[in-house]
Order: sequence, then structure tokens, then C-alpha cells
Amino acid sequence: MNWNYPFGTTEYFFVFLFIFLYTAYIIRTVRVARQLQTTARTLIIKLFLRSITFSLLIVSLLGPSFGEAERDIKAKGKDIFLVVDLSKSMDAADVTPSRLEKVKYEINRFVQNEVANRIGIIIFSNDAFIHVPLTYDRAALELFIQSLQTDLLPTSGTNVCSAIELAFNKLTGANDPTGRSKMVVLFSDGENNSGCSSTLYNNLRRFGIGFYAVAVGTKVGISIQQDGKPLMDNNDKLVISQLDESFLQTMASATRGTYYELNNSKNEMSKLTNDIDVAEGTLVDSRTITVVSNKYYYFLGAALILILLDILITIGTFRL
Repeated sequence: MNWNYPFGTTEYFFVFLFIFLYTAYIIRTVRVARQLQTTARTLIIKLFLRSITFSLLIVSLLGPSFGEAERDIKAKGKDIFLVVDLSKSMDAADVTPSRLEKVKYEINRFVQNEVANRIGIIIFSNDAFIHVPLTYDRAALELFIQSLQTDLLPTSGTNVCSAIELAFNKLTGANDPTGRSKMVVLFSDGENNSGCSSTLYNNLRRFGIGFYAVAVGTKVGISIQQDGKPLMDNNDKLVISQLDESFLQTMASATRGTYYELNNSKNEMSKLTNDIDVAEGTLVDSRTITVVSNKYYYFLGAALILILLDILITIGTFRL
């Protein structure tokens, strides 16, 4: 039998109090018996019953545990690259407060839920760069997520394909003896894109890399603000940024991936998190632990039964 709590000051106090009070009671009872010129031998029965009751209460207070069981605990992990669009169109406010700010908020929540997985961040506009390599460090990820801005990269434009290819190369080029499951999660409005090569799609499928496309924005779109003024094109026409859902859906279909929406009326991030969680991962840790439970209620129940018997059973203290 094991104990969940040590025998400490509280238990010593109650033991001392019980012995002191019962000793005083015995002395007083014996003195009265002598004055009556009789005996109080039946006092021993009550002493025995109450001592057992008190012992059971102390045992329940210590939290006894027995009947131990062993369980196998397994942790399965994945390597996930979050690919984030930092083109100027991600500043559009058709998603409150902006497309990029909404993505940052949702990514931060996602990262905190994926504690068993290594997560990295790739940022892109016209060119793609590693913002955070694959890591378990949630504090570092949170810090770098907050630093995401559309002016972080030197060039403008949107080249999703180069970012996905960079993620593919990093996931497949790493020397990973455990063969961890690999995934790419794209956050983009899909605007200003040409189609990716079929080779890239084939490689993603062939190497079993899970692809998840999160479409950020609306088809109606909105103008983009630059220096406090609406952005105009070379012909002095108002630039309206619109979600290109067909491009992102094509990517998801070509890679046998999944398409999600993220805007003010529809947020499928919880579905994305669930899909990634249920996807088959690679075993990264396995251990057997001993599970014990506090069985105090057995002893407490027995003590309560004895207290009830003590109340119901009447024994004459003095023999007259």
C-alpha cells in the first residue's frame, strides 16, 4: 500500500488530541467507578471500537492507494511548416482587423495546441524565406508570430509556389531517422498567382506530405490602404484585393489536401486543428507509467459504519 500524503503535523495533532481526551475520560470514569465501589470493565469495549474508528479516519486522511495498474503512454509527433503570405494584400481589412492580424491570432492559438509537434514558419511574398526553423519552443514561435508584418520582406508580390517548394525541400531534406509525418499549412489570399508546376504537386503526394490550404479573405474584397490612402495602380485605378479561392482549391485538390476558409463569417481553424490532430503521426516517445488511485473512501466508509454502531449500541459503563 502507498500513501498520497505524508504523516505530518495535522495527523500528529489529532492522534495526540485523541489520546489526551480519551485518557482524561478513562481516568474520570475509573474515579467515578471507585466512588461507587464498582468496576468499569466494559469501558474497554468502547475504547477498542473507537480506537479502530479513529485509526480508519487517520488512514483515509493519508490517502491510501493500492491495486496499482500499468499503462502505456505514447506520444506521436509531426513536423509542420506554417507558410504565411506577407504580400501587401494581406493588409486588407475585409477580415477584421486585417487578414494578416487574423492569421497571426489563429496561428498563435494553433501553436499552443500542438505541443507534441515540431512547428516551423516560412514567410513569402515574391520570394520565400525561413522565418522559424522546425522547433518545439512555443515561446520563440509566439515571439516570431507577433513580428509578422507585410513590410518584413524586401519585395512585393505573391509567389505561393516558391514557398511551398521551400517547405517541401526543408521537410524532405532533413536527416530525420524517425521518419516523422510531415505537413504544410498555407495561409494566403491566393491573389496574383500563376499555377504551380505539376512536379511540385506530384512530389507532395509521392512523399506523403499533408497539404492544408487556408483561404484568408473574401471574394468581394476590399481596397488596400497605403500610407493612410487607398492604393492605386499604374492607371490610377483603385486596387481591390479579392480572395482567389479557385487557385487555393486547385492546390488542395492537386495535392490531395484540404481547403479551409478564414474570414469574418466562417472560421474553419478548429476543423484544421482537428484534422491535423487525427492525422497519423510518428511515434516519438513511449513509456509505461504506474497509475494509482486514492482509495480513502473504503476506510472512511468503514469508519462511518463503526461510528453508527457506536451510537446505536448501548453498553453499560458501570457494573452495579
